[in-house]
Amino acid sequence: MEILRTKLEACLLILNRNNAAAANWLNDLCAVLLEFATLAHSSFCSQGQSECSELVCLCLSQIMICIRQVENTMKLECGTTVSVSHQYFLDRIRWCLKRLMHLYSEESSSEAVAPERSFLKLVDGALDCLAQFTSHSEENTDTSNCPKTPKEVLPLSQKLRANIDLILGQSLGFANVALSQDKRALSALCQKVIRECNAFQEECKESFSANYLSTLKLRAMTMEQAIYQLEDFINDALLRLVFTCFLDFEKFSVDKIRALLRNSPDNDDLADEFIADFDVNIDRATQIGIFAISFAPNLKMKTIMRSCLASFESLDTTLIPSLQAHGSDLHSDILEQHFNEEVAKFKAALQEIIDSRALVGCCLEILTSGISATEKLFDKQRLEDLVQISLLLVEHFQLEVNRKGLSETQDRLGEEYYQQFIRVLRECKAILMCASQVEPQRILKRFKILRTILRKLHGSLGAGKQEEELPIPLAPLLADDTKGVNEDETHFTGYKTARSGSILYDTERRNRVTRRTDNKLPTNTLDIKSDKAKPHGNVLRRESLRTVMFKRQNIAESRKLYTSMSNQSTDLQITDILDQLTGMSNGYFEC
Repeated sequence: MEILRTKLEACLLILNRNNAAAANWLNDLCAVLLEFATLAHSSFCSQGQSECSELVCLCLSQIMICIRQVENTMKLECGTTVSVSHQYFLDRIRWCLKRLMHLYSEESSSEAVAPERSFLKLVDGALDCLAQFTSHSEENTDTSNCPKTPKEVLPLSQKLRANIDLILGQSLGFANVALSQDKRALSALCQKVIRECNAFQEECKESFSANYLSTLKLRAMTMEQAIYQLEDFINDALLRLVFTCFLDFEKFSVDKIRALLRNSPDNDDLADEFIADFDVNIDRATQIGIFAISFAPNLKMKTIMRSCLASFESLDTTLIPSLQAHGSDLHSDILEQHFNEEVAKFKAALQEIIDSRALVGCCLEILTSGISATEKLFDKQRLEDLVQISLLLVEHFQLEVNRKGLSETQDRLGEEYYQQFIRVLRECKAILMCASQVEPQRILKRFKILRTILRKLHGSLGAGKQEEELPIPLAPLLADDTKGVNEDETHFTGYKTARSGSILYDTERRNRVTRRTDNKLPTNTLDIKSDKAKPHGNVLRRESLRTVMFKRQNIAESRKLYTSMSNQSTDLQITDILDQLTGMSNGYFEC
């Protein structure tokens, strides 16, 4: 540990005496960093994966990303604007090095590392605890694993309650950014889990009951079912949110915000609304990423996803203000390119993590509901959105790991249906381009054919496996779980949502404001009765940062200059070292 700390101190020393006019210091930094990473890699392979190793991988990934950006900014040498970007990435490197220093300090070694509290592990922990009660049977003589007395039952009940509180906290954190049509069902399911948990705890205290263990088993089974329903619905709601989030990355892109600020400098309300939608989508991406980390198959995918979220977190308070400073500022161009690169990695990692059949099933549900709505009232924009959603499915199967799943289907039917899907999707896109000259029924016919092929593709992916259901419909949940609920019970107070923590950087997130007139609601309150019919749901939005301004800078053709420079790497000798670092990290992932 001491030698690792020595290497980190050397990195910080080099970073603190850097000279922007000379490139040697960056080479020296990379060389020492490579030595540290190699030593850390060896220690991880001998000690095994832990929470500490995950933090080290995250910090190394962020440092490598920032070093590449520092290299690009150093080659520009265009004055004060570049120095702002240069300093921004240096500060991020310094922050990561200090986090690693703390990790390898004596103070940190004495601290117990908190166990991972992902949604999946929390749910598994709660179900394992309930299994001790549901396995009880009066006819079964082997009850050694079943708690028999209140002295044994009460500690388990308290442990279960702690897990349930954390599950509800993460569920409510997701509900804050969920689509409006999912909010009410999520609220109903959370209420159901709370009611069943309270009922279970009450039964745990009734130790004088004649059928004590049998009653606990019944309560445990009911609660188990409520947890399963919540988990299944969150899985489906996450997929629906993924489609919306991906589309909104294009709809509320940084480039469009830049154009809006440049072309409508006096229209503050419109700009604030657009920026608020952009911020909401980043919050949605963060929530999606937090859940995706728990589904990731290996440490490599977890680190990629965490690194993307960490970049979003760092850019949270710098990207939009840089756009507001000036529409053509080079600093904003640098941050925009960095943001777009991280979004591309985020999408690719998420596409690899998501189960193909589940994604196809969600797309089929969206396509079906869209066609049904268009049959009642023809809306060209709705159909264009369906085309964009279907294109996301094409992107999913462009990844080799997902494409392999098509070839493994029975008689390779998946490949055949996928090619048919692409062909009909092109026809749908083409017919919309001349929609004014075509009857609506003919247009809808193409989309119905697309739906039929997608249904076949969905069926082929499930061939030979246990048959799964399509995403859970909302109506039964609302009908069953909102009866007899008081208005006060539609608010969740006392539950801390999971979004309060940070991924890596200790940035101060901006305060949220809601579009409501009632300011007396608790901070962690989810009001399911005040949802408004808005395209992006009744989600919490941040205050605008239009008051945060940078000095205006005019740099001609700044984006073109930056792009051309960043594609070259002749002056600095660090790219090969970075590739070695990346290769080392990949090697650790396979240990």
